Amino acid sequence: MVPNDGVLGMQGALGFESAAACATSAVRSAVSDRGGEASRGRECTLAGAKKVVEFVVPGTPVGKGRPKVASRGGKFAQLYTPEKTANYEGLVAHSGHAAMAGRPLIEGAVFVNLDIRLPVPSSWSNRKRLMALDGKVHPTKKPDIDNVEKAIFDGLNGVVWKDDVQVVSVQKQKRYSNVPGVDVLIREIGPGG
Repeated sequence: MVPNDGVLGMQGALGFESAAACATSAVRSAVSDRGGEASRGRECTLAGAKKVVEFVVPGTPVGKGRPKVASRGGKFAQLYTPEKTANYEGLVAHSGHAAMAGRPLIEGAVFVNLDIRLPVPSSWSNRKRLMALDGKVHPTKKPDIDNVEKAIFDGLNGVVWKDDVQVVSVQKQKRYSNVPGVDVLIREIGPGG
């Protein structure tokens, strides 16, 4: 279940109570529509031209990997993004692009909510598995929550927003689920500076 209390609590703190109906319905839709096969996206424009974009990145979340170094001819070094990270950022970009459906990039400051759902390890007993799904056992292993956030933000640059520097507020959680993926909710909260 996606926690609505934090999202709704942030609305009042950031001064955009009018977003409540749109954002709440988008989050609830993510919970009810989540099938894991494909990302589904929604955008609604609120009074005052604030946008809400919601979509699911299917599959097991991947954290942003550290750049690798390859030497060329023994004298020159070249940095490159690990293949696993590049593939995941491509999946994020594809999911975000589908949610935007040809709409222009968000240009103002944004709030982002990430619900990171990891698969329960198959080696666990049924009892421990049920505890994990009930939220009584938390995922304290990789991927790091900050690295997943970074991979998602980098994948959305030039797709949903111009650059991830526009993100001014983030709420995120990492939990176990039968359907791995990341529920992403992005809400424009005002003009950039």
